[in-house]
Amino acid sequence: MRFPAGTRRPSHTASPLIALSALLALVVVPAHPAHAYNGSTSACALPGATGYTDEGQPTDYTRFQNPDGTKHVAVIYVDFPDAVGTSLPLTPYYDQLSGAADWMWNASYGRTWLNLQAPYGNWVRMPRNSTDYDWERGFSWATHQTYVRDALTGAADAGVDLSRYDMFYIVPTGTATAIGHSPTFIQDPDRPTQVWNGVTRSWVTVHWAVTFGQDMWTWGYKVADHETGHTFGLPDLYAFGGDQNRYVGGWDLMGLISGPAPQYLGWEAWKFGWITDSQVSCLSTADTYATTLNGVEYGGSGYKLAVIRTGGTTAYVAESRKAAGDDSGACATGVLIYKVDTSTPSGGGPVQVVTNPDAAAPTGNCTAQDMQTWQPGQWFEDGSARIRISVRSSDAYTDTVWTYKW
Repeated sequence: MRFPAGTRRPSHTASPLIALSALLALVVVPAHPAHAYNGSTSACALPGATGYTDEGQPTDYTRFQNPDGTKHVAVIYVDFPDAVGTSLPLTPYYDQLSGAADWMWNASYGRTWLNLQAPYGNWVRMPRNSTDYDWERGFSWATHQTYVRDALTGAADAGVDLSRYDMFYIVPTGTATAIGHSPTFIQDPDRPTQVWNGVTRSWVTVHWAVTFGQDMWTWGYKVADHETGHTFGLPDLYAFGGDQNRYVGGWDLMGLISGPAPQYLGWEAWKFGWITDSQVSCLSTADTYATTLNGVEYGGSGYKLAVIRTGGTTAYVAESRKAAGDDSGACATGVLIYKVDTSTPSGGGPVQVVTNPDAAAPTGNCTAQDMQTWQPGQWFEDGSARIRISVRSSDAYTDTVWTYKW
């Protein structure tokens, strides 16, 4: 793959230039807040302010999974007394999810690999009926903990060494219609989930699990990448009510999983450490910067984000999006502009794509939201925030923007 040429550092531009025109899936939330341990030193990095999954730069890796390196994932297949699994071998179930590994590898620029393994190639019988887990009614973190513990106790009894894995994908038989959606289980250090591991004859603490439902057959393997994103600390970017796709549409996997350009936003890649501070053009005080941005789909060096901080928990972000890699099906390319508010909780719009009134009309299966990129000669201004973002030029691999704060 050809990578874009290096970009130049932001230039401080003289003041006369100012005048130029330039459900699907969820996380069940334990009750107490997380503590920040990692994070950027950039002036544009925003703290999390929701107490759980959010778009804040610091992430608590005593609660969430560090999205770097190889993650050893055990795929455990479960059935129930009232929903018996009859299909063997279980290859179709594994194949439905295995593509998540390559997708994550591409999205992370080769930083993160999901090493999926199926250590027990048969059904693990759950001790309760599928309808007894209250999947669609009264679902709570404690209920979820019970489900995870039941599944992994059964796996351990079948000889699986749970201590070998960082996280677990728990996959139900297709006959278990009561297990509908695919929530992510995140550990609560104050209430550890422990399972007796017969192989090592010791207790194993379960930190993270994705408990798939029947919606995996609708969304395909990218639902695994979406849910794994929650274990990395990400919130949902789709709306929990009304038009679910009104905030980001298909511009991020944490929004519409089946969207045409589902690459994690550059802001999230920065949170993960896949993009470094040196790749972020940060404007936190009154000034004008010119920055050439490499498409977030490409690896390599160079700037990925132009960020204008506007408050304690808010910023505007510009990034270059191209029809490549995980975004090969993108309906539009160019500069994507969005607003981040790390005080907004999951499902409430912590990221909102800025609408371009001059965006191209949608065609085919594309929606209006899929077209919201900005082209050379177009600019966005928020007078109340005292910022402007102007697109100056574009090519197959990069876009150049001017960011201005007064």
